[in-house]
Amino acid sequence: MPDQNLARGPTAEPSLEKRVEVSLADIERVGPGTLNGRYMRRFWHPVFHAADIQVGHVRPLRILGEDFVLFRGESDRPQVLAPRCMHRGMSLVPGWVEGDTIRCRYHGWRYDQTGQCVEQPAEKNSFCDKIKTSSYPTREYLGLIFVYFGEGEPPEFPRYPAFEDEGVTLHTDSYSRACGFFNNMENAGDLSHIAFAHRDAAISWDEQVDGPVLTPVESDWGVENRAQRPSGRRNISQIGFPNTYHSRGLPDDAAVAYREFIAWWVPHDDDRHTQFTVVLKDRSAPHLESYHKRRLEALARQDLNREAIGRDVLAGKMRLEDVDPSRVHMVFLQDDIVQVGVGSMATRPKEHLGRGDAAVILYRRIWLRELGKFANNEPVKDWKYDPKKIRVHSDYR
Repeated sequence: MPDQNLARGPTAEPSLEKRVEVSLADIERVGPGTLNGRYMRRFWHPVFHAADIQVGHVRPLRILGEDFVLFRGESDRPQVLAPRCMHRGMSLVPGWVEGDTIRCRYHGWRYDQTGQCVEQPAEKNSFCDKIKTSSYPTREYLGLIFVYFGEGEPPEFPRYPAFEDEGVTLHTDSYSRACGFFNNMENAGDLSHIAFAHRDAAISWDEQVDGPVLTPVESDWGVENRAQRPSGRRNISQIGFPNTYHSRGLPDDAAVAYREFIAWWVPHDDDRHTQFTVVLKDRSAPHLESYHKRRLEALARQDLNREAIGRDVLAGKMRLEDVDPSRVHMVFLQDDIVQVGVGSMATRPKEHLGRGDAAVILYRRIWLRELGKFANNEPVKDWKYDPKKIRVHSDYR
């Protein structure tokens, strides 16, 4: 055996630098300076519905545990900046748009879309050239506003040709949820939950008789989720790392076939995220006009506070069975309850995973691998979306 005392003496070899270890809880922490916060800032993220901000309007943003301001200039171009004026720290949200600039409401300092201060009305000897706030590359695409929050030049902007085709029509179907984004990501690969969380839905099945066999595999973009049921029905969906989902979703209308969609789970904070969703429909599909009419009518009837109901169900103050399904998006509510109900990684008791968790296990393995490399300054995987390799299929009914 080596002499243990020698290792402690002055002639001992210098020890290798200790490797940084990562945990599942690191995935959920997304604020500035956190490991995953820095990793996720290396990608483009949708932050707002383009139709919800008009020319000349200003909106606050909370993304990845940080505040920002979004405004749309008079040229119709959206832009995201740091949220406060460089003068006295006043919020820019109450400011107003002039041309493609935003002016602070307190003392009138004005910033262009690069963040450069271009006017200081009270300063006779202006020092605008020395004042520049942070600006972030901003793009409008598929009805959403995307932003790159990282350092340096942004990566190539990802495009999804199927959603750009002239033969399709798009609409958004987004929602927010009071839990970390990773809960939703894991749920996307967990088909066995459908028979229980959505047991009253027309697409549900008997898990003991027709439960799917899950065989997820890592791909160039992330994970291809494969599920085969004894009845012959199968499902294939795609996870794009770090937070994108491409799938043929649950049928939401009796007269129209499955809706294909692409979605992004974008964290506001560690414990809240929005799923920004773009839904694709074939323009030539029958009943499409009446489908959109029924969809808007259903949205108008949904007047209940979904998040409040979820909290009350989890607190035992009411039963889900007593909720009027016409007044709330029931699938979203059911997923609210289970995804919020499992809590964060840091607060859960010990889990006991099984075969039905094959996708969950693979997601975690990849995340820990990539974050571990990132934490230790090793090359991480360059995720690539190749539309020729992407397959999505659904047999729910």
